[in-house]
Order: sequence, then C-alpha cells, then structure tokens
Amino acid sequence: MANDLSDHIGKLRDQATAEIDAAAARAKDMARKGADAVQGTARAAGETGAAAWEVAQQAGAEARKAAGELYAQGERGAREIAARVEERPWAALLIAGALGYALAYLLHARRAS
Repeated sequence: MANDLSDHIGKLRDQATAEIDAAAARAKDMARKGADAVQGTARAAGETGAAAWEVAQQAGAEARKAAGELYAQGERGAREIAARVEERPWAALLIAGALGYALAYLLHARRAS
C-alpha cells in the first residue's frame, strides 16, 4: 500500500513537473512572439518616421522654391511700378492721392457709424 501511494505521488509529481515545463515553454514562446512584435512595430515606426522626415524635407524644399518665385515676382512687379512712376510721375501722384483719400474716407465713415 505504501508502495502504491509512493508510486502515485511520484506520478503526480512527474505530471506536475511536465505541466510546469509545458507552461514555462508556452510562456517563453509568448515572450519571444511579443518581443518579435515589439521589434516589428519599432521597425515600422522607424520607417514611418523616416518617410515622414523625407516628406517634410520635400515640402520644405517646395516651400522655399515657391517663396523664391513669389519674391522674384514681387521684385519684378515693384520694378515695373517704379518704371511707370518714373514715366508718368504726375499721374502716379494723382492715383496715390486718390487712393489715400478713398481709404481715409472709408475709415472715417466707419467711425462715424
């Protein structure tokens, strides 16, 4: 009887040890899969960050190009206006005075209301 009980306890111990080993193996496998998933996510985040940086660099280059073109266009417009003023200074003076008067009239009319 004692021998049967000892055998039964031994079997239970072996069975418990096998279950614990299996659980430990499953936990290790889950930890490895989790680490792989984290590494994959980190890699994807790095790639996304690099792509976003590239897009930002391209957008900045395009903005600088557009700003340069607008500046050049403004310069050309200013030179053209200056040339017209030099050609007809009295007409330019009358136009500037009329614009100033109209602006003052509009501002004064707003205050009176």
